[in-house]
This record gives sequence, structure tokens and C-alpha cells, in this order.
Amino acid sequence: MDSALFESLLREEESDALDFKRDQYRFSKATDDERSELLKDLLGFANAWRRSEAYILIGVEDVRGGRSNIVGIAEQLSDHSLQQFVNHLTNRPLRFHYEAFNSDGVDVGVIRVELGQNRPLYLKRDFGKLRAERVYVRRGSATDPTNPASPEEIAEMGRSVTVAGQSPELLVQFADTERDVSCGDKRAWEAVSLSVPDPEAIPDFIVSRQFWCRRCPG
Repeated sequence: MDSALFESLLREEESDALDFKRDQYRFSKATDDERSELLKDLLGFANAWRRSEAYILIGVEDVRGGRSNIVGIAEQLSDHSLQQFVNHLTNRPLRFHYEAFNSDGVDVGVIRVELGQNRPLYLKRDFGKLRAERVYVRRGSATDPTNPASPEEIAEMGRSVTVAGQSPELLVQFADTERDVSCGDKRAWEAVSLSVPDPEAIPDFIVSRQFWCRRCPG
């Protein structure tokens, strides 16, 4: 996160790619019901139909029709702890990142949910207020647990493997197989140009050999 992007997000409306939270999520020493609020939001963004990365700005008060207010938070969460907590419960890894950010001397939290998740993502077991195997989706500015994805949406998620705007890349590297070491993806080559001389300049080796054999002993 940088200052320019953060300022731009403050001036946007909540959507399927942006959410504002005035208060920090309850996580440490929280109940399962309280921690399931964070799970719901992450799953909703991961399964949402969106074209860009999604952001949750924590310590920011939403202002409709204007620049949202930065109120700050007193406690930051640990990205490592969140990763373990979330991905222990989901059917496949949910790619997201938490970072502490300071804007004009005020501490806020930023959660970035990557684009191109391997959907659908859901819980392997019930947790707090959330039910196992239900595909929660953020629609517009909210994720409604009572309105999970339909079977048709889930089927479409499975078909949406390639993300628009991204192309597969092939990386080729050279290696010394005898020493089992990589030589990088670039090599220097030296070329030598060879040409056939005129026939008259080529020695007659057959004649020379016969001449030598006539002088062999015996």
C-alpha cells in the first residue's frame, strides 16, 4: 500500500472490491462468532465477481458521497496468525495479506485480497456464525450470509479459471547437469563462420596415401 493508492481508495464508494471498517476486527481472545465476521468478509471478497484486487481499510469511517474519515486503530493484527487461522478452515488457500499502514500519523490496517482466487472457496466445517460448504459472496457493498452463491454461480466459478488480463508465462533457464547448478536464463554464444575452400586447394589424400604405400617395407 502506498499513500497515493490509499488516498484514492478513501474517495471511492464501498463495492465488491472495497470495504471500510471503523473498528478493528475482534481476533485475539475473541469468540468464534466474533472471529467469523473476519472470515465472512474474506470469503465474500475472494468469491466475488470483480476485476481488481479488493481492499478492506480498517480504522476508516465510511462517508457516502465524500472522502471517508481516517479514525485510526489502537491494535494491529498479525498477518502470520491470520493466514494460519483462515487457511486452516478453508477448502483451499485464500490469498490475502494484512499490513499496518500509517496515514498522516494515524495507524490503520489494510487487508488486500488478491484477484484470481481459485474459486469457489468455503469452510470445511462450521465455524461461529458460518456454515460449512456454503459459498459466501460479496454482492455490491455487503456479504449476506443468508444469500450464498447459487449452484449455477458455483459452476461458473469453476469454469472461470483464467483471469482476464493475465497471460501464462513460460520461464526457461540453462543448467549445468553435471554439477547440478543453474546457469540463469541468458547465455553468451560465440559463432565461427566456416566455408569450403576451392577444390584445387584441397589436398589429394588418396594419391598421397597410395604414394606412401608404394614405399612401405615389404
